[in-house]
Amino acid sequence: MTRSVRVMVFYDGAFFRAGQLFFRYKEKRGWFSLPALHETLERYVSEKIKAADAITKIVAAHYYDGRMTTNVAAADQLEKERDFEMALMAAGIVTHFLPAKETAKGSGQDLTYSIAQKGVDVQFAVDVLDHAHQDRYDVAVLITGDEDFLPLVRRVISLGKHVLVAYFDIDPWQDDRSVRHKPTKASRALVDGSSWALNFNAFARDPEQEGELRHLFFMPKQG
Repeated sequence: MTRSVRVMVFYDGAFFRAGQLFFRYKEKRGWFSLPALHETLERYVSEKIKAADAITKIVAAHYYDGRMTTNVAAADQLEKERDFEMALMAAGIVTHFLPAKETAKGSGQDLTYSIAQKGVDVQFAVDVLDHAHQDRYDVAVLITGDEDFLPLVRRVISLGKHVLVAYFDIDPWQDDRSVRHKPTKASRALVDGSSWALNFNAFARDPEQEGELRHLFFMPKQG
């Protein structure tokens, strides 16, 4: 009996969110459909590992991000976060939220906060490595571009696993509200150090993937 290929997906939440915004508001393709994204990743892995689609399955997915308190986060942001969290749960993705560090600046009407994630990358790396040591997957899909994860990738591969780094390649851009967005890219060392890499932007430009792309994105209903 042919052994199944177990795939586990790990989302760097801030990185994935930046890509989501780009494809929704710059490319005008819409939001990623998370179930369709998982199907795309399964097919991509099956091609790379030369296994049948039917036996290449995502067995678990984990999403990591920071969260602000209600004292700092705007009401509309909390609503958007809740909607996205419901989409994550509907797709069977396990969420891991850590409190962000909120540093107050000024006072009274001039009071502002600087926000920084704390511990998210560490939790991400610990879980990827723990699941590898427990032999819970054959292929780890890391949706991130952070070079700090290169030692993690090397360690996971040394344990006999494969690593697919799925990433965005986005230059600085400005949306319709004149909000400027920073570039979202992957470290070349991280890409080169992985078993395989999937550039979402190149994938979306590939005319041979047009059928796949029709299912990968969706536009939200108006009203």
